[in-house]
Amino acid sequence: MRMRLLMLCAGIMLVLTACNRGAVSDVQVDPSGGVDATISLTEQEVNDAVVDALSKQTNPLLRNPKVDLQAGRIVINGEHERRDGQGIVSGSVTVTITVQNGGLLAQVSQANIEGWDATDARIAEFNQQLVAVFNRRANRDNGQLTFKALTITDTNLSFTINVKRA
Repeated sequence: MRMRLLMLCAGIMLVLTACNRGAVSDVQVDPSGGVDATISLTEQEVNDAVVDALSKQTNPLLRNPKVDLQAGRIVINGEHERRDGQGIVSGSVTVTITVQNGGLLAQVSQANIEGWDATDARIAEFNQQLVAVFNRRANRDNGQLTFKALTITDTNLSFTINVKRA
């Protein structure tokens, strides 16, 4: 039993590291038989996730995004192609991400883009895409993973996950 758990821990660390899922640390067996692990993503890795999320939108809110991690939030700066055909303008979006009921919740808390009307549908789509990207980066066990905690500092985004045995 203990050997299986140790192999599961080692397997999780190898899979996450091999799949470029950030630095894995603090791996521990939890009382219910699962494994807790903390994964840290650098600012560049978060930027890659944001690029991925924006690329999944039919008409991306921002192009050429650059992420600036700040305590408790992600500020995304980029270019916005105005819908009225009046060219490209600079803009920024501030996103907060929290853990709720074992999943992630992303929310745009501020949008500053000239000539852009912040509709709920566009914001909801971006929020969903961003959560989906982080879930894909962390979850290779199809529903066996839950998020326990998330911290954003000026240098990285860290989340603690729990993986249950199948």
